Amino acid sequence: MKKKIVLVAVWTLVVGLYPGAWAQNKADSKVLKLFEDLQKVIISVSNSVKASVVHIEVVHKQDDLKFKSLASGVVVDEKGYILTNEHVVDKATSVMVTLPSKLEYPAEIIGVDKQTDLALLKIDSPEKLATAKLGNSDQVQVGEWVIAVGNPYGFDRTVSFGVVSGKGRVIPNIPMEVPLINDFIQTDAAIDPGSSGGPLVNLRGEAIGINSMGLGRAQGFTIPINMAKDVMEKLLQSGSIERGWAGIVLQPFNRKFAKYYGAPEAAGVLVADVQEGSPAAEAGLKAGDVVTKFGNESISAEKNEDLNRFAQLIAATSVGTKVKMEILRDQKKMELTLAVGTQPKVKAEEFETEYGFTVEDITDNLFRTRRLEDKNGVYVSYVDVAGAAGAADLEMGDVIKRIEDKEVNDLDQFKEAIKEQKGKKQILLQVKKGKLGRFVLLEPEEKQAKAEE
Repeated sequence: MKKKIVLVAVWTLVVGLYPGAWAQNKADSKVLKLFEDLQKVIISVSNSVKASVVHIEVVHKQDDLKFKSLASGVVVDEKGYILTNEHVVDKATSVMVTLPSKLEYPAEIIGVDKQTDLALLKIDSPEKLATAKLGNSDQVQVGEWVIAVGNPYGFDRTVSFGVVSGKGRVIPNIPMEVPLINDFIQTDAAIDPGSSGGPLVNLRGEAIGINSMGLGRAQGFTIPINMAKDVMEKLLQSGSIERGWAGIVLQPFNRKFAKYYGAPEAAGVLVADVQEGSPAAEAGLKAGDVVTKFGNESISAEKNEDLNRFAQLIAATSVGTKVKMEILRDQKKMELTLAVGTQPKVKAEEFETEYGFTVEDITDNLFRTRRLEDKNGVYVSYVDVAGAAGAADLEMGDVIKRIEDKEVNDLDQFKEAIKEQKGKKQILLQVKKGKLGRFVLLEPEEKQAKAEE
């Protein structure tokens, strides 16, 4: 009896002295249970999603060289349609897809969209394909837990875990041959080389984006799945993307500009430039105008990343649609009507000649980014130093204006003129770089004879 009384007393003393420890242990158990439950969800979702993620091997041709690259893709339809990145299949000569079953199939490129970095592939497989469940990226919240699945460095169907760090991200100072439509989801889930084209999924197992690129540590950028679904639908319909265009250069309209313009608030976007002959010019828009409304939607951009919304509105508007715009000019409100035009080519067709150089049309984008004198001629985008063009000192960045006595204003005229020179021992080109013109004399037969010696 005494022994029982002593034990009860000791137990009471221990509990009395350490109530915090007792409560802490219970709290720790609850936290541990919470994390164990989360872990089960992550494992379950990962296993489910991995069944729809494929390994992509691409053979590219760059000038005279061929090289391989590895990437990821996600099956979005049982018929064999696969979403991946445009940069994954750029300049591809062959694309092979490996399924989780390890079976390999050649893939057809249905279409690409450089401005969103998306590509749609198709394989013909007799086996039933597991498809990803596509979510709604408009509902994604910053701080939401996400899982990235891909094939980094060739390691099949690797999983990384993180959170959504931001939405609507604009990636500045990235060297791209065409301007991206920036609206990225940012995540700290690892997106390493080889992960491009894989899905970013939420804890419900829904794909909320297609992984595009990683910049440094914990800086992954993903294309929203709603944008991907829209691009995929258009590529399935026509194999290409047609976007609306106004022909204006925009910049933020912040509080300093608002004060200068006498505006009551920093609401709107500032028109920095209007391209000659563009839909905006036809509508009467001028540099210095402030656009405050596009159709029924109010426009505001105090920072560079805010400009993206207005750019997307224009791009998403059907060509030929007439849209009323409210603007502020000289402290007065005005209304203009914009007839949305077709966005010009952002990347021209390239033509590889037999003389060791490649040319392309001068698009509006190339004209602006290379700061060319005019749009007449063809732009030399590549020169093989070991070819006839290299021997004649033709240079990348030259603009070819004439071939012999034939004027060259565009790629079609170039093709016709260069075709007429076949078999000649000497071909005279008139080229220009900046304001300086010069002659280049190609000697294809002499170069061929030297190569054979």
